[in-house]
Amino acid sequence: MKASAVMGISLAALILLSASCKRRPLTDGDNNVLVNITIDKNIVNHTVEEDPSLMRILFFDNASGRYSTQAFTPSTGDYVSVMHGRTYHVLAYNFGTETTVIGSEDIHGEIFATTNEVPESYRTRLRSRSTENPDELIVFGPDHLFVGGVLDAYIPARSSEAPPVVIDIDASTVVESWILEVESIKGMQWVAGISGVITGLARSTALADANDSEEQVSVFFEPSEVDADGKMTAKFNTFGYIPGEKQIMTLVITDTGGTGHKINIDISDQFPENKEQIIRVKQEINIDEPDNPGGGGGLDPDVDEWDDVEIDIGI
Repeated sequence: MKASAVMGISLAALILLSASCKRRPLTDGDNNVLVNITIDKNIVNHTVEEDPSLMRILFFDNASGRYSTQAFTPSTGDYVSVMHGRTYHVLAYNFGTETTVIGSEDIHGEIFATTNEVPESYRTRLRSRSTENPDELIVFGPDHLFVGGVLDAYIPARSSEAPPVVIDIDASTVVESWILEVESIKGMQWVAGISGVITGLARSTALADANDSEEQVSVFFEPSEVDADGKMTAKFNTFGYIPGEKQIMTLVITDTGGTGHKINIDISDQFPENKEQIIRVKQEINIDEPDNPGGGGGLDPDVDEWDDVEIDIGI
């Protein structure tokens, strides 16, 4: 083969190779969409210590409401790849919560957040005497879930050189943080353990529509502090309270002799229009010295005697 022919073939190969290796930024494809997420950290009775590590972004077909695709991004969002020339309902929430779980993820109008039930051992010891319901559902309070979305977001076809499509999402929590203050528990020296439940709270919350939960649960809580004067402070998270249902606080106190005390207090009137989200129980609770003060402790499963006290709170 002549040298001129060989040089021609080599030159053609170099031209093809250089064309096929043209470098493009990862965000330059026409299927990429820039999702910007802003998280509202202004939460009553809760401080956001750090941003969520991961956000899940769901795209649903706007006509059928069915799931199309998803992406995972940092808390501020990122570029994601979706099919162009379509219209989507977009929903974003933080991924990896401990107690908050997501259900019906495949349908936009049905997706919801709920929380886990307490173990059976907790149920047996904490069942509220305020309802006398053997089927009472007791759950852990939900972790904060930051949710935001956009309806009917159209993703047009575009060339790789065109500016990216931008979707802005404002995400805020669907969980409320409440503080419970019991003014005085006398006889703390005889108290081995305290926990409790609050009835009449919402089981779940919808993420993509405004439907409220109609299923009530009792939310478990434990004190965060009991000071030297016997003032107890506790914090509980909830998806909200259910109007028309009774919100009963049941304190479960076990004394050092192994006797259990269940104190039931109606706090229903303190939920409506309560912007500071603080429940204040002003009644004094007394725990007397037990006959055998050196007995059991905590939520001892061998407790076989319960002292039930009913208190109506005055507002």
